[in-house]
Amino acid sequence: MQPNALPLPCLSLDPAIDRQPLTVAPDTPLLDVLALMSQLRSSCELPRGTQARGTQADTSAASEDPSWEASEGMNAALPHPASCWLSQEETDFDTADAAGHCVLVMQGSQLVGVFTERDIVRLTAARASLINVKIADVVTQPAITLRQSEAHDVFTALSLFRQHRIRHLPIIDDNAGVVGIVTHDSIRKALQPVNLLTRLRYVADVMTSQVVHAPITASVLDLAQIMASQLVSCVVITEQRENKIENKPIKTLNSQFPMPVGIVTERDVVQFQAMELDLSKLQAKDVMSTPLFCLQPSDSLWVAHQEMQRRRVRRLVVASNQGELLGIVSQTSLLQVLNPADMYNVIEVLQQAVEERTKALENSNERLRCEIAERKRAEKALRQAHDNLKKQVEEQTAELAQANVLLKKDIIERVAVEAALRKSEAQKTGLIASLQQQAEHLEQTLHQLQKTQAQLIQTEKMSSLGQLVAGIAHEINNPINFIYGNLSYAGQYVQDLLNLLQLYIKHHPQPEPEIQTEIEAIDLDFLKTDLPKLLGSMKVGANRIRDLVLSLRNFSRLDEAQQKFVNIHDGINSTLLILQNQLEAKAGRSGIKVIKEYGSLPAVECLGGQINQVFMNILSNAIDALEEVFAKESWGMAHGEDSIDSQPPTIWIRTELVGKNQVAIRIEDNGIGMTEAVRRQMFDPFFTTKPVGKGTGLGLSICYQIVEKHGGQMKCISAPGEGTEFVIQIPIRQTTHADSMYTSRRLKPAIERNEEQQLHGA
Repeated sequence: MQPNALPLPCLSLDPAIDRQPLTVAPDTPLLDVLALMSQLRSSCELPRGTQARGTQADTSAASEDPSWEASEGMNAALPHPASCWLSQEETDFDTADAAGHCVLVMQGSQLVGVFTERDIVRLTAARASLINVKIADVVTQPAITLRQSEAHDVFTALSLFRQHRIRHLPIIDDNAGVVGIVTHDSIRKALQPVNLLTRLRYVADVMTSQVVHAPITASVLDLAQIMASQLVSCVVITEQRENKIENKPIKTLNSQFPMPVGIVTERDVVQFQAMELDLSKLQAKDVMSTPLFCLQPSDSLWVAHQEMQRRRVRRLVVASNQGELLGIVSQTSLLQVLNPADMYNVIEVLQQAVEERTKALENSNERLRCEIAERKRAEKALRQAHDNLKKQVEEQTAELAQANVLLKKDIIERVAVEAALRKSEAQKTGLIASLQQQAEHLEQTLHQLQKTQAQLIQTEKMSSLGQLVAGIAHEINNPINFIYGNLSYAGQYVQDLLNLLQLYIKHHPQPEPEIQTEIEAIDLDFLKTDLPKLLGSMKVGANRIRDLVLSLRNFSRLDEAQQKFVNIHDGINSTLLILQNQLEAKAGRSGIKVIKEYGSLPAVECLGGQINQVFMNILSNAIDALEEVFAKESWGMAHGEDSIDSQPPTIWIRTELVGKNQVAIRIEDNGIGMTEAVRRQMFDPFFTTKPVGKGTGLGLSICYQIVEKHGGQMKCISAPGEGTEFVIQIPIRQTTHADSMYTSRRLKPAIERNEEQQLHGA
């Protein structure tokens, strides 16, 4: 039975236009677009902690181009307990589903570009980060469009699809406004493929035998890279199994063939990206659509079409009786089979339309002849009117010539006035530019003055602190030296008295009752044992005070004018000794552990006091950061929460030689870290994250300038929850002493003392 003839109205492009496409603004984050596209699709939610195996009905659009169709076979999902089912509202040819394949990027009412699932697969295959990326950065532009007034029929759109190898064609009006979008799906829906199919053709006649497939162990990232490189929208997942017939191996030994077990599509990749899964760790066997419904080459295309309609899919896998993968048949393949009778009927309709148009043209010609005669009569009247007009023009020309003389004079005067105005405007523009330049220069000078003033105040404070520390160290050092020097004599005297007491007891074992009573009262045995320990403890305490005084003297060299070769490790140790009280355990928190990993460093030429100031500032900030961790842990324990970090608060200090000319000092803590925005501004003057009154915001800025003035570099590595590391690199030897002395004088007031004057008498 011949199918019905194809009427001409169904070739119109208007029914194939989707007039409600999905649109976003250019500044929309790519992750939001990804989520928006995923909401319009059938999806399979993976259980938390595991990658659930399920099925997903494919609704991705296939290209009309044979080069696309050859590798975009798709499977159907049979009902299965582990399968993912389409919602009641979603059908295979639903407009919302088709809209989910792409997004139109709109700037107001103007089209910027088209973003499709293939773009997402391309970005995934390139391992591009989707975080903080705007849709305008990755959208395909300029977009290929078709004006609605130029669209004669669906074949115009199909021609553009083949010419530009695209699957989505925006339709615009004469003002470049978006009317809608045309896709392969919408064209198929408009053409009603059921009227174009024949019951006398078979799957083997149109199936695509070249199918891109991959093993079940391949990762989703590998599949995305295959799709991007092969320009396909899906990959069939296969297993290699031994070829058997009726449970008996065939004659060929070790014969292996691919058996289709599932499929992964562009849509799956988009959904996994929207779920923010790690595609490199997902295997195909865990996420592929399965089980498959397969056709056989001997099935008719009518059966294939009915199965696609019933199962709501666009393509089916073709397999042999043994389950071997043979090819793929899609709805685009079905469009290739057009009934010749339908085409002949179309031609007859077109011929009839031509005849009707010819008759209409003949009628138009008759009307045109009548119009020509009428125009000739009008031309005669027009010539008469022209003669009258010519006479009037001649009369007015004489008047215009007289007015022209006056007009030239007026123009000359206007030109002179405009020249004067242009000259005045140029002078005004130059004056404004000069004032703007002066204002900018004054603003920069003011900013630099404020910055320098703050630095001078801070440096003066540190210099005064150094003088105070040096004076205190001197006052403490004299009595401590006196005490420390007498402790050795006191120990000897005590030992002599104890020896004498021992001899007395030896020769007078039975003392007088009064002496025996006093011996028991003072517990003589305990005194003999504890007195040497007491003197030893006094000596240890005196040594610690001497070390602290030495550290204070080393740290107080803030106003020295000349650079010297100093031991970096001594400066770090002196700073740690000064901060020892903050490092020790306190009520409510444990102590802060300091791990030193010192390398073999030579003496470094620098201003030791200023370098010590850098160490002091960085270590103090590290202690403050760890104090915040203590505070958060205390709050969490008070509210029944676990500890934030099982690792104890620790500061690592590492030193190493970098090349032959520089040394590196790394100070790292396991505190709360900082955001990228804070890290970028941390060296700016007056920038601080501490509460009001706790910090001035000048510490790190001055440290940065001290290191920079020494010809070195200072950088910070940090991330929230990962701690902070400061890396300081300074040269072993300074290039010129003059520059260093000049820098030192700029950072402190003109008070020049050397270490001997500052610590005089110490």
